[in-house]
Amino acid sequence: MINWLHISDLHLGSEGAITNMIRDELPDYLKGLGVKCDYVFCTGDIRTANVSPNVFTDEMVDYLKSICDAVQTSVDRLYIVAGNHDVNRDIEGRQDAIKNVLFKGDGYYNPKEGVIKQEDMSVIMAGEKDFVSFLGNIYNEDRLKFYGNPEMPHFNIETEHFNILHVNTNIAYTTGQESNDLYVGTNFLYNAVCRLNTNKPTILLSHYPFTSLLQGEKKVISTMLQHNGVQLWLAGHEHDHVLQKVQYISSLQAGALRNEQGGVHSSVLLGQYDPTTCMCSVYAHTWFDEGWAKYPYVDLENTPKDVFSIDLSPKLKGSVVIPQNMEQVIDNLTLNVDVDFIQKEPFSPAIQSDHILVRTNLLERCINILNQGKVLVIYGSLKIGKSTLAAQIHQYRPKTAIYDSVLQTDLENKVKILLQEGKGGESVLVSTGALNLNIAGLDDSRICQIEVPLLTVAETNELVNTYGPEQNLHMFIHAQSCGHPVLVRTLCEYLKANHWRLDEKHFSNLLAYSFDYNLSRTMADLMRTLLADTTDRALLNRLLIVNGTFTEEDACKLAGINPAIDEPRMRLNGLVPTWVMPLNNCFNANPLISKLWKPDMPEQTFKDANLVLAEGLLTKKKVLGEYDVLNYILYSIRGGADDNAGRMSITTLMKLDDIGELPHGSLLCKLWMDVPLPEGMSIDIKIGVRYLQIALIKDLSAIQRSFLIKDLKDNVSKCTDAEKIPFYSSMITMICWMEGDIEGGLSHYHRYLKSKGDDNKLLKTIGDAKPFFDNNIWLFLLRLSNEQDFINWLDVFKADDIEYSHNDHVICECCYLAIERLWRYHLGGKPVNDRVEILFRILAKAELKRCSELAIACIFAIMEIFNSEHRYEEARSLYESKYSKYEELPFAQLILNGSMGNSYFRDVAEVHGHALDYFKRSLSIADTELIPNIMLHVKQMMAYVLAETNINAAVKELEEALQYVSDVKHRIDIYEYYQCIGELSYAYWCAGNRQKAVEKLSECVRFVTNDLQDGKEKFAKIFICLLGCLIIKYQCDLDNKPMPKDQAIPHHGMFTENDLSSFDDLYSEDRIYTSSYQMCKLCKMVGLRNLAREWAHRTLDACKKRGEVCEIHYLLFLLLPYFIEDNDKDAILFVINHTCEAQRISYENHPELHKENADFEFVEFSIVPLLMVSLSQNLRGDDSGLKLIKKVLDNYHPVNNPEKFELVKSVFDRPSYDKDYIAEINKLDMNDNYVVYICAYLMTAYQSEADYAFSLLIALLPMLEKQLIQILGEDIKPIINHFVTDFWKAKILTDPNEFKDYEFLREKGLPLIEKYEGKINQANHTMLIVSNHINKLIKLNGLQEDWMDR
Repeated sequence: MINWLHISDLHLGSEGAITNMIRDELPDYLKGLGVKCDYVFCTGDIRTANVSPNVFTDEMVDYLKSICDAVQTSVDRLYIVAGNHDVNRDIEGRQDAIKNVLFKGDGYYNPKEGVIKQEDMSVIMAGEKDFVSFLGNIYNEDRLKFYGNPEMPHFNIETEHFNILHVNTNIAYTTGQESNDLYVGTNFLYNAVCRLNTNKPTILLSHYPFTSLLQGEKKVISTMLQHNGVQLWLAGHEHDHVLQKVQYISSLQAGALRNEQGGVHSSVLLGQYDPTTCMCSVYAHTWFDEGWAKYPYVDLENTPKDVFSIDLSPKLKGSVVIPQNMEQVIDNLTLNVDVDFIQKEPFSPAIQSDHILVRTNLLERCINILNQGKVLVIYGSLKIGKSTLAAQIHQYRPKTAIYDSVLQTDLENKVKILLQEGKGGESVLVSTGALNLNIAGLDDSRICQIEVPLLTVAETNELVNTYGPEQNLHMFIHAQSCGHPVLVRTLCEYLKANHWRLDEKHFSNLLAYSFDYNLSRTMADLMRTLLADTTDRALLNRLLIVNGTFTEEDACKLAGINPAIDEPRMRLNGLVPTWVMPLNNCFNANPLISKLWKPDMPEQTFKDANLVLAEGLLTKKKVLGEYDVLNYILYSIRGGADDNAGRMSITTLMKLDDIGELPHGSLLCKLWMDVPLPEGMSIDIKIGVRYLQIALIKDLSAIQRSFLIKDLKDNVSKCTDAEKIPFYSSMITMICWMEGDIEGGLSHYHRYLKSKGDDNKLLKTIGDAKPFFDNNIWLFLLRLSNEQDFINWLDVFKADDIEYSHNDHVICECCYLAIERLWRYHLGGKPVNDRVEILFRILAKAELKRCSELAIACIFAIMEIFNSEHRYEEARSLYESKYSKYEELPFAQLILNGSMGNSYFRDVAEVHGHALDYFKRSLSIADTELIPNIMLHVKQMMAYVLAETNINAAVKELEEALQYVSDVKHRIDIYEYYQCIGELSYAYWCAGNRQKAVEKLSECVRFVTNDLQDGKEKFAKIFICLLGCLIIKYQCDLDNKPMPKDQAIPHHGMFTENDLSSFDDLYSEDRIYTSSYQMCKLCKMVGLRNLAREWAHRTLDACKKRGEVCEIHYLLFLLLPYFIEDNDKDAILFVINHTCEAQRISYENHPELHKENADFEFVEFSIVPLLMVSLSQNLRGDDSGLKLIKKVLDNYHPVNNPEKFELVKSVFDRPSYDKDYIAEINKLDMNDNYVVYICAYLMTAYQSEADYAFSLLIALLPMLEKQLIQILGEDIKPIINHFVTDFWKAKILTDPNEFKDYEFLREKGLPLIEKYEGKINQANHTMLIVSNHINKLIKLNGLQEDWMDR
């Protein structure tokens, strides 16, 4: 069993006596249960947002760890999604982004499309930054990378047992949209769902439940989850436990872990999953005034229930879809029976049992009864071991009198006599019956009746072990014997005699008990002796036909078969003690008789009885389980109704496929899999069964598939019904296509054409199927790989016999793709002229056979070959000679005009206006869905031509092309989509729209670097090198520099019209790092600061994933301001250590690059920015930054003068800082020790009075800011601004006596400082305001005054 715990809505940070008790007692309660959980699921609201402070704390981490400890699991088995309280909903721009997407009905978001723009997602997801940082205290880096990703807000983590699908339901959460009409971005969700392993059950985790979603969102998600087998949804938010079915989904919510009013239950859920049956049981545990306890959930009918059960069987995907028109035909073969749905039931023996040999527990119980002075009566079914137990009692108590085989009719008198004689405690009676008797008029306290049950599995194992088995067959023996001791011994004796082999022969013998005639003879003797009435025996024989349990009504129906048996109810009751066993209002034949005795009756009676049982299943049950279906098929075959058995198989397979629940590994899927179908089954039924087995059953072995297809073909060949031959021939054609059997498929298609005629009634009745059958031949084109295949295909093709539209998308695409693959791939190794000759021969044959679409595809292919070889005149000549023949067909208009335009576009000697004319003709067709790849390419080429004279028109055309490619129905390859974005980026750049150009470029680089990191390298390496050309171009333009001579120059069409093989050698392992770094720099240059920050973090990730340190990684330190501003200490430490190591390697490899001031540069550009942020943090009582600085300095290995570096370290080792210390520093040579000055001035200013602090800062900042910006860029300014502003705001509020005109400063100056928040000159402006209120203002020089006035 796999156990899991579900908690939600912890709301840590909210307090209260009862709330604290609820939380504190939960870990101890869980420990007391003794349950070991394999998983812990937390569905959000870990913190409480509406308290102050509402921050994540270490105590919250400790509490989650304590829950994991209580259920004996580690935190890596803890799976968390964010709740709405875990999100900062008021972060700048977030609400505006949500309103832009969709807010109370207004916005661009549509659930059916499911697209949320990346720029909106980046802002929305920024609200989870604190939550992700909190998770960093729980998870390692590999786990943490799943969270906070705006490109992948939902994600799956596959474990050994489950898919755990994390769904972020906070995307639409904002003020005024807190609980309803939420959306998750169905396109994002689909991307995550596509990654599920459909062979495993899925547990979906979210904070908000399914019911909180937008109505349209629910419909799309419900369909998506159903198609992908997602059935269990764990959520929270509503603070009460809820366990219910919502449409197809089991929706479970845990309660909150805090005290609330209004009947809300604080609760957790414990689940238990059985991988063998895929059943999951869920129990609610709730807080009461008395403490935690198990508590029934309440269903929708308000009925308390102890357990909520869920079937988590993975749903099948990828089955072959039966065309709707074929379904209509196969429906005619199904049973006319109303089966709502078919639910799976376990297929296992119904009777469980206890022990044999010395059955210790049973024996001790009997001895105890005798010791109490009672008369003991032992009863039980036939040959169950009653006498053996009595003998064992006698061995233990030799003076005990044993009365064996006492008839049930004599039992009462015998007991009375023994009691009168005072023989209680020393008498054991063994009854021949199987019932506990109510002995009238006797004191029950002086008698005890004990039943000898069947053996348990453990007892069966013990008995089997006495035979010394040579392999583990214990479970097989127990299942086959039902735990009856006689049958266990019989099976063991047979297996031992055959050296415990269980091959096919022995297996069959054991199943049928056909190996020991003596057993059957013994049973016959017993029946004659103990069941002398021949009519009773006749009824028993009929009951033995039943497979499983039966009712009294079943017995009456069987008795009514000719010859009829009178008084069936009375006779059934007469059979009950010995031959039939009661079981939960039903009956079961004694396993001894059912296994060893075969029903003995005339053949016709046997058949009639089976048909009655089959019919009874359909009338008695509206819903059939798997066991019922198998029984119906068994009874039908026994009854000679083989067609009914086949119809039930067809019905079941189709019903299960309709609802997506075809059970993997089910006996239904194994039925008749390796053996011929019953001889009495008609050809039509046989064909229907075999076709559905091939089309629907998943994971057929190659041998099974081959057998089924051969049998299907054999049965089709036996069909003599002229009306059905075309239908069946088309069916075989489809199977051949699926199997890649071209020759067989074309042969059967030819048979279809010959047999269908003009007046086939069956084809007329199924209407739309005929064009489908006619068009089967087109699909075979995609399987052809050489000239002869195409010739053979054309030999079968008959234009007059096939009904099809020349505008049919599938037909046109099949022809286009088949010829495209032929000349590009299959003939790719041949000389150009050879390829052209082959295509001309296929073209001639296609025109001869009047196959217009294939002929057009050949013309297009030959023209494209000519264009690629610069043989433009030949391409145009072919167009001129052929186009008029096909000019009425949209397929020809699209691709031939497109190729003609391509000819003029590529030919530098031609005026490109001709190309534009042909492209316009190509795009003039009304059907824009015909061959989407060609349609897209023509749009792009037209834009390239327009770009030469009208760049804005080219931009518009490329924007329309991107909109076209974005439509999922066009099925455009993902790289063609991003190629289109790349072309649009360059067009934007040429049009002067720099920011849009960089945003589009960023989309492309983001996509391709993700692909490369995921190991998808098919085209990614070439694509990122092409994108690198744009990056360099944009940077050179911004710097007003020419492109490097060895750099490819971008041009319109660079992504679609290039010889991409020329880029193969340009890729290196550092390409992801360098591209990410250059994108960060480029975004910064055009003012896209948020994008620059993203690329800074991506550069860092690339560095980490690269593993080894490289020289070029030294550049990473230039991105340090982003990580310092984000207070990402792990990132800061990594960057500093990594870049120091990169610098060391660089100096070793290139001594000439060694700088004398390298150590001080390290301090100035790495430590000083960090110091500014650390001092700001220290104002708030956080000294972690200063500790980090000391750690970094201690670990640093100077590359120049270690003694000078010790001076820097000494600045941070002082207990205090004052004017005397600065006087000592001022004695040093500033040129040699300038970073010592900087650090000392900053640390001393922090601890000095206002006037002295001001003098230190104004002496330092103008020069320092200039140097930092020169190296680190303008991104250092926010760090300087925050440091200066935070310092003076704190100073003003805490030390009012250090300022003149303090009230004016507080009332007017502070608001002015706040007004400049976020502006580039905030630090300058703050210093200017403070200068007017310093008590002793030093004389400022011109540089300082200019800096403040900036």
